[in-house]
Amino acid sequence: MERAGGEEDDMLVEEALAGRPEAFRKIVEKHQDGLYGLCLRMTGKREDAEDAVQEAFLAVFNRLPEYQPGHKLSNWLYTVALNRCRSLLRRRRILRFFSLDGGPNGNGNGDGDGEGLLGRLQSLDDPPDAGLEREGAEGLARRMIERLPDTLKAPFILRHLERMPYDDIARVLGLSLEAVKVRLHRAKLLLWKEFGAELGVLR
Repeated sequence: MERAGGEEDDMLVEEALAGRPEAFRKIVEKHQDGLYGLCLRMTGKREDAEDAVQEAFLAVFNRLPEYQPGHKLSNWLYTVALNRCRSLLRRRRILRFFSLDGGPNGNGNGDGDGEGLLGRLQSLDDPPDAGLEREGAEGLARRMIERLPDTLKAPFILRHLERMPYDDIARVLGLSLEAVKVRLHRAKLLLWKEFGAELGVLR
C-alpha cells in the first residue's frame, strides 16, 4: 500500500513537471491533512500551522525538478514543513517555550521508546478511556507535547502521532536511526517524570 502510494506520487510529480497543474493539486489534497496535523502540534496555533503548510507546499512546488523518483515525496514534504514550523517559531518568539535541552537524569519507568506511554493516550478521534473525559485527554496530550524541547518534540510527534516508521523519521530529521531512538527514549523519560501520575489514570 505504501509503495503504491509512493508510485502514485512519482506519477503526479511527473505530470506536474509536464505542466499539468491539476497533478500538483492532487498532491496537495493527498498530503495536506497530515502536514497540517503535524504543523498544528509543532506550533500550537492554527494560523501558524496553515502558514507553515502553505509555505511548505510552495517551497516543494518551486523545487519540484529536484525530486528524485523512488524517494518518498511525503518524507520531503514533512522535512520542509518541519523547517517552516521552526522558522515560524523563531520569528514569533515562541521557540523560547520549547528551548529546554536534554532529558532528565536517572531512570524512567520502563524501557523502550515510549510505545506504552503514548498507548495510554487515546487518539484524539477515539472515545475516552477509563472515565477520563475527552477534553482532559486532549489537554494532557497538548501539555505533553508543549513540554518537550524542540529536539525531542519532532521525533515524538512523527512516531507516536503520525505513526511514521523509524527509518522515515531518520530521513525526515536528517538523523541516524540510533539518534532517533535515543531522542524518543529521552522524550519518554521526560514525560514519565512530569506526567506519570496523570497517565496512571489511563491504566
